[in-house]
Amino acid sequence: MAVTHLVVSLLLIHILTLDRSDAYVALMFGVFIDVDHLFGLKGYIDAHGVGGVLDFDSLINADGPWKSMLHSPIAVMIVGPVATASRLALPLVFWSVHITMDYAEDTFLGLFSIGEMALLAGCFSALLLLSHRRACVFEPGMRFGEFLVRQLSRVSSPFSRVRSAVCGPRAP
Repeated sequence: MAVTHLVVSLLLIHILTLDRSDAYVALMFGVFIDVDHLFGLKGYIDAHGVGGVLDFDSLINADGPWKSMLHSPIAVMIVGPVATASRLALPLVFWSVHITMDYAEDTFLGLFSIGEMALLAGCFSALLLLSHRRACVFEPGMRFGEFLVRQLSRVSSPFSRVRSAVCGPRAP
């Protein structure tokens, strides 16, 4: 679900045309709020033992002790003041989307279900199409295939720089 949270948040950031700092806030409340699971892991291990971490059925239980209060409706008492203090509705909007997605997964879709994969594929496709449309504003007539090749080269470029820094330059 973390990948789905990320893609949905990126799609909303794209639709709302958020700048970099607003996008950071959106990602904090739409995706990285799941870091609280790491803090709850100690309580989970205390309750279920270290072997419980390997028990996938127990681990994905929606009422498991590894979820903090940030994943409950009571968290609006934390997120609401943050949104008010920052004079932005973004924390509240993206937190609400995150919680709604978690609820939909627990109640309707199920973990790793076809419904969740369809949601992920649909949002990813919409993100690609909207990004292509925006790129066509700057370069009219750019074909979708050309756009995909450029995006893939942008993604792989940092990895090739890291590889060359670690392994040295490639031989011709």
